[in-house]
Amino acid sequence: MRRALSLALLLASVALAADPLDRAIKPFLRTHCAGCHGIANPAAGLSIPALLATPLADRPRWEQIAHRLHSGEMPPKSSPRPPADQALAVTTWIEAAYDRLDQSRPQDPGRVTARRLNRFEYSRSVADLLGFNLNPAEDFPTDPAGYGFDNIADVLSLSPLLTEQYLKAAERIAHAAIPLDSDPPPATMQRYLAERIGQDRQLRMAVDHPFPADGTYTLRSAFYQGLRDGTQVRMRLFLDGRETASEVLKFYYQIDRGIEARNLQIPAGLHRVEASIEVLPNPLYKGNLPYLEYIQVYGPTQTTPAAQSSAYRRFFTCGHAPGKHSPACARRILAPLARQAFRRPVEPAELDGLLTLTHKEQSRTGSFEQAMRTALTALLVSPHFLFRVERDRGPGARPLSSHELATRLSYFLWSSLPDAELNRQADANQLHAGLTDQTRRLLAHPKSGALAESFAAQWLQTRNLAVLKPDPAVFPSFTGELAADMRVETEKFFTAILREDRSILDFLDGRFTFLNERLAGHYGIPGITGDHFRRVELDGLQRSGVLTQASVLTVSSYPTRTSPVIRGKWVLENLLHQPPPPPPPNVPSLDEKAAANSGTLRQQLEKHRADPVCAGCHSRMDPLGFSLENYDAIGRWRSTDGGAPIDTSTELPNGQRFSSSAELKFILRADPDTFAKALTEKLLTYALGRGLDLRDRPAIRQIVARVRAQNYRFSALILAIVESAAFQQRRPEGAKP
Repeated sequence: MRRALSLALLLASVALAADPLDRAIKPFLRTHCAGCHGIANPAAGLSIPALLATPLADRPRWEQIAHRLHSGEMPPKSSPRPPADQALAVTTWIEAAYDRLDQSRPQDPGRVTARRLNRFEYSRSVADLLGFNLNPAEDFPTDPAGYGFDNIADVLSLSPLLTEQYLKAAERIAHAAIPLDSDPPPATMQRYLAERIGQDRQLRMAVDHPFPADGTYTLRSAFYQGLRDGTQVRMRLFLDGRETASEVLKFYYQIDRGIEARNLQIPAGLHRVEASIEVLPNPLYKGNLPYLEYIQVYGPTQTTPAAQSSAYRRFFTCGHAPGKHSPACARRILAPLARQAFRRPVEPAELDGLLTLTHKEQSRTGSFEQAMRTALTALLVSPHFLFRVERDRGPGARPLSSHELATRLSYFLWSSLPDAELNRQADANQLHAGLTDQTRRLLAHPKSGALAESFAAQWLQTRNLAVLKPDPAVFPSFTGELAADMRVETEKFFTAILREDRSILDFLDGRFTFLNERLAGHYGIPGITGDHFRRVELDGLQRSGVLTQASVLTVSSYPTRTSPVIRGKWVLENLLHQPPPPPPPNVPSLDEKAAANSGTLRQQLEKHRADPVCAGCHSRMDPLGFSLENYDAIGRWRSTDGGAPIDTSTELPNGQRFSSSAELKFILRADPDTFAKALTEKLLTYALGRGLDLRDRPAIRQIVARVRAQNYRFSALILAIVESAAFQQRRPEGAKP
């Protein structure tokens, strides 16, 4: 009924605007489009006469027409180009007609199913809940992704295997959070081999190791490779950036030469252990460089008495000595803990259930601490912790409760639990009124770095650097360290735009970045020394924005060479949100690697584009990719390939010619709303945890308009999303849009 009414309103609005429709729109489409899109065998299945029979009823088709006219992709280059003002009049009329329709009816906020915490969210939530991080989800299966992200509710299922892993993780966390003198963790040895963790043949190694308890540990590192007898090297060990051991070693041919740092007092949680080695100056030395072989962690050799450990003091907030806890202590500990874990006030029956479980376990084991371990394990495997649940209330769309909104906001910006201030606002039912202030506060907090670690790494696909392996025979300079540096550069760049509230258009051509000595050498930028990253200003000729960062250029290449097709597809998907469709069946795919090896890649691609079936996509992808051919498959600048000069000259479907990455970025920035819309769709998908569809078009248009009015500031985009109906409301299950 609602759809019928909306269509009636639309047709009425069209009738009121019939004069421009009949006078300008229909003649334009019949003149410039109907030749290919007629009634008989219409191209791409689009029939202009059929579409004009019921004007604007088929929204996807009409919006496709507007997009193709706006981008200049249609009419094709082989057809006469229509006057620009006439094409603009058509796109403006289409957009205005749908804007009127959207304003005439309530927006549908959509709905999100109960969503399981993904691995990243789970580890961060546990760390915020208990005050230390063991990275408990490291061994969980990789989360499935939907719409480009791994926080999409509909694909985050819970298998029996994963349920078992959640239980094991909860038990391990409970043992670390509640240490017992009668049950200390056994001493274990964990050796991180360089070749196993992608850091082989390096002068520096780093691992994040979960220490299970407060206690003393021994760290060790060793090196290998053929140094001459008597050559001196300096080895160092670091814990969380602090040097714990340094020794000058004279090399002799013996196994496992290295250094140790013994009896280090280390609190429970995740800590970074690093090792480095350098050959001391020796004018006679001409051998190969040494390389680190492993980092080893052994312990705890002695645990801190339970009552003195940081974990025990954090958990047992009632202040009683061990063994002296009163019956009220369980309630005092579990009530606020459950409140935070469940992200809402705890029902009396829920708390009573936890207390009953605790009492039974204490009676069975004779230990209050053991009973609290069981209660904490139960909390961590509760569906109210593992799932973000938003309840249906009533038949129609409704605003989220304060606590549901607090949860959406904190997981959007922090990938973790709401903090105490956000909970206070929610408990007082003041969050809706103070949402803007709370959003700004969360953005300014260091925890908003989760947007760079999770959202940006998936949006820009730089997560793939962890598994991507360029061919070492072709690119011997590509190492695990360099891959990590590439990812850090992009994360720091994203974070700078967020923290400094810069224009989102800086993602396209921001003329600064963050480099250390290794990555600066990779780029050929002199004057930067050391492993630490520092801000570097750029001239914008070879480098600017994310598109010419090595992380992006590497993940959009083959292991042995570049790919204009893959890079062009990357731009369409991630910067324009216009992914090409899958190739049609029965069309042979382009053997791009073979074509490249024979030196005929351009000719092969031109031949591919000559096929009308392939031209629609390749005419859009290939020019974007060819403009990036000055960068090799690991992002280094080059002028030749295989001894031949590189030709980056190319042409877009609208006839616009350009010949460099700088010119491509100028073209992209000249149409800021297209990029703003693309980033809005990506970030809104991530924020809501669901895919977008037609019902979200009004929200996207409103968000882009607001961002445009505020000079495309990053905070304007975040606030427009948070304050949208799609973010603040939900539709119940079974209700129709």
